[in-house]
Amino acid sequence: MKRLLLLLALCALLGIMPRHVSAQTCTASPSALSFGNVSPISLSAVAATGSVTVQCTWPAVTLTPSVQVCLNMGGTTPRHLSAGSNQLQYDLYQDAAHSLAWGSSTLGTTPISLTLEKPVSGTTASATVNFYGQIAANQPAVPTTGNSSTSYSQTLSQTSLTYAFFLLLGPTCASLTTSAGSFGFTVNATVVNNCLISATNIAFTSTGVLSSALNATGAITARCTNGDAYRIALSSGSSGNVAARQMQRSGGGGTVNYQLYTDSGHTSAWGDGTAGTTMATGTGSGNALSINVYGRVPAQSTPMPGSYSDTITATITF
Repeated sequence: MKRLLLLLALCALLGIMPRHVSAQTCTASPSALSFGNVSPISLSAVAATGSVTVQCTWPAVTLTPSVQVCLNMGGTTPRHLSAGSNQLQYDLYQDAAHSLAWGSSTLGTTPISLTLEKPVSGTTASATVNFYGQIAANQPAVPTTGNSSTSYSQTLSQTSLTYAFFLLLGPTCASLTTSAGSFGFTVNATVVNNCLISATNIAFTSTGVLSSALNATGAITARCTNGDAYRIALSSGSSGNVAARQMQRSGGGGTVNYQLYTDSGHTSAWGDGTAGTTMATGTGSGNALSINVYGRVPAQSTPMPGSYSDTITATITF
């Protein structure tokens, strides 16, 4: 009779064990990944960091106190954030150096993996792992729309969490069969209007008398976000009057009248839009654009010999 009771007790214990095993589960909770404001004309890569919190639960009594967890990222690479038909290229990585792509065991690439241990007291353990996004450099043609900052985004749903509880030797990600489904999240960036500007000097040739006009050309280089409308104003210089600019003699004692124009025919004085002047306008393409500045010294009474100059400030508005 004692043997029979022992056998029945063992059968009852074995009957309980499957319910303990089925209580072992894992879940993943990711954060969104935001690149913030992005200026494509900077031509630089932009990095951002996100995270996934993994939580695993054991029964109070278990023979498998460890769990191997794998976070799989499917889909094709490189990835793209979108705003309508416009795209911004980026990708996801496991390391801050952006050298190991976040992959998936089902695709033969490397997922993010981690091992959790059941706590001595309690039945739940959690861990947070970072993942790293990088927008690729050299994408100057990425546009804004409506001449304003534009949101680009992608919702990643080709993700999966697989796991296996074990006692001694942890399984590989490729061998895991238990899945907790997907843990989708969003990736976003805001492409902003931006302009960069630089200029070359205008140097008139030396002359003894100003009996005829002197012409010279300089250039302003502007690079603006694709789709970004801009205008460029030129200041008045030392004269304080955009319609009547003057170069001052080094050391004082004389001035030379001159003007700057938007056209080679010297018909449209380039200023700030006041006193009959105009400004250069355009729409950015993301590429650098060289805009000529046409200078002219008209015939006039020749002042005393010397070096004459003026300083003009170019201001771009977008």
